[in-house]
Amino acid sequence: MTEQDVKPWYRQFWPWFLICLPGSAVVASLYTLTLAVRTTDSLIVTSDDGMDIVTQRNLNSERLATKLGLEARINIDTDSGAIVATLTAESPLDWPKTIDLLLSHPAFAERDRTIALTASIPDDAGNPTWSGHFVNMPDGRWYLVLVDGDSWRLNGTWSGASTVRLVPASANSDGGR
Repeated sequence: MTEQDVKPWYRQFWPWFLICLPGSAVVASLYTLTLAVRTTDSLIVTSDDGMDIVTQRNLNSERLATKLGLEARINIDTDSGAIVATLTAESPLDWPKTIDLLLSHPAFAERDRTIALTASIPDDAGNPTWSGHFVNMPDGRWYLVLVDGDSWRLNGTWSGASTVRLVPASANSDGGR
């Protein structure tokens, strides 16, 4: 005669294994639901009225930069955090004393930062330059936007390289932000 297993079902391995599979899916879905409810979608850029995805002001700034033939080269010393921005244009311009370099994180809006760059001596070719400094050197991928108030706007992507080229978004394959 053969001996049979007389343990009740709740002391067996396989029923609990089969219960854990859908149970883990329920736990994961509840966790995902709490993440969705507690966090906002920081990837969407809205205007002051909360309605527009891309404001007309940004589009006009990028069109003006394209019309002026603006382009920027940003040199970043990753050891010291020093930033030097060199701008070129197809026609002579009245350059501002300060410009802003906006760093936008691709996923987390709370990591975004703005660095004010002040005019410094022109480079060897006579192109105007601005300088600034990182307080804390960021790592990872960032969207860079160089702006002169509401006048013009240049975009690019930075992933830790020492030199970055910024152009109007219409000329940028990535589109910028």
